[in-house]
Amino acid sequence: MSFTNLLLILGSACLHVVAHIVLRGAANRSARVWWILAFGSILFAPMVFLRWQSPPLEGYLILLISGVFEVGYYFSIACAYHFAGMSVVYPLARGTAPALLLAWAMLLLGERPPLGGVGGIALIVLGLYVVNLPRLGAWLEPLQAVRRSGPRWALLAGVCISGYTVTDRFGLQYFDPLLYTVLKMWLASVGLLPLTVRQTGWSALKDELRVGWRGALAAGFTNIAAYAIVLYVMTLGAPASYAGAMREISVVLGAAVGVFWFKEAGAWPRMLGAGLVAAGVMMIKLFG
Repeated sequence: MSFTNLLLILGSACLHVVAHIVLRGAANRSARVWWILAFGSILFAPMVFLRWQSPPLEGYLILLISGVFEVGYYFSIACAYHFAGMSVVYPLARGTAPALLLAWAMLLLGERPPLGGVGGIALIVLGLYVVNLPRLGAWLEPLQAVRRSGPRWALLAGVCISGYTVTDRFGLQYFDPLLYTVLKMWLASVGLLPLTVRQTGWSALKDELRVGWRGALAAGFTNIAAYAIVLYVMTLGAPASYAGAMREISVVLGAAVGVFWFKEAGAWPRMLGAGLVAAGVMMIKLFG
């Protein structure tokens, strides 16, 4: 991967961490997630008209499939948090996604990353698993918890992440990256609304708008901008398996913010996880 692509993905991760910070303080995460999607869709609406292009029917079909995966991700992660805590949900959801994406990219996209690239992805997956463990000795807790509902929803969220990432690689053949991202977020916000209302009720949505609109507005902007950058990097030739794995650096940055800014516990697992992810990124840069 080129140095320019690496810098773009790191910049994308820095933007995406805003959403992690905003969600941390939410009284109702499901409701705030929807407002983040809605605000982002509104803020970037002019881009639809400025960058509009009309693809063939298969382009719209790919966009729809990606939108379904996006709705599935947000709904699954909300359900996972209803049954389990972050220390179980995040390692499973975010750690599963890059591993599955590597498999899909090899099977569906014909990507053949060298051994160094595969090793880098493996280190990133391990780092994402470690970074949200409650303590260093709790290595097996998330895996042992898979028998319960929450972790199963987390695994489904990981499947959805890998699904929309590999689908987006096909979608970029028909759409401008920013236009594609905005249209997909429109689909996600519309598709997620009835599920969110059913789960939280209209009152929770109204309450989150009243108390958290500023944060949701900021995260809405950075959320779309961050993913559009990742898609742009893919158009420059970066393999989807690399881009999808490296964008998860935002999880490590979010964990670092939690430790050093919000004074959360669990510094050692987060430092170790961050080191593993950094090592994985360097392996991809040098040997991928």
